[in-house]
Amino acid sequence: MVNCKNCGAPLTLDDAVCPHCGTPNPEAQEHLRKLAQLDKDYKKTKKEVYQEVNKTKKGYNLLVIIVMLLLANIFFFVLHAASYDIADSINAQKLDLDEIKSNMNVYLDNKEYTKFVLYYDRYETRYRDFEEYYPVYYAAYNYESVIKSLSNYLYEKDSYTDQLVRTCQYITDYEDDYSRQLKRDLSDFTKKHLLAVNEEFELYIKTYLKLTDEDIATIKDLSSSQLLVLVSGRLNNEE
Repeated sequence: MVNCKNCGAPLTLDDAVCPHCGTPNPEAQEHLRKLAQLDKDYKKTKKEVYQEVNKTKKGYNLLVIIVMLLLANIFFFVLHAASYDIADSINAQKLDLDEIKSNMNVYLDNKEYTKFVLYYDRYETRYRDFEEYYPVYYAAYNYESVIKSLSNYLYEKDSYTDQLVRTCQYITDYEDDYSRQLKRDLSDFTKKHLLAVNEEFELYIKTYLKLTDEDIATIKDLSSSQLLVLVSGRLNNEE
């Protein structure tokens, strides 16, 4: 409550002028000015809040879109991979896996390791039913690598010493993998043919690198450089 400065009548802040004498009420005018300023500040603050909310919504929406795209890509990848498994399953039904294994067994029994490697490569990439053949395949593959490299050295004289270095590296790679495979829990079938591949391998390098039985017994413990010294010595003595 305030009093009119002219007639002293009681006034409220809602009385812009004195109801008795009409004199302006400065306290009421100041009060209305403050209310107007508060209303203006409120509207300004409200606008800024809404703008921030909209920015947040846009950022959130962008985040949601990115997450959805990632999920879509993951779903597509899984579906794509599953499609290959389904195709493999369908193809496996069309082909007689027993017949495929039978053909590989023939190659192994006849010690036709080049044909076995090629035949295994043809089917292993599509099926997962040949695990017991894998150690044999890998040994045969390494054996073939030795044959190709040594043939280049002996008959084509490809890079001479460099090719012999490569051959010795292939031999040590073969020995390392063969020793590792023997430590596994192998089936009788796998072990039988793995040993057969190794017999052919040892016979081959004995024949063409002029190695003795004693040499063969020690090469698994030699590095490729040590093997190169041994092989070079045997070949030079032969010449």
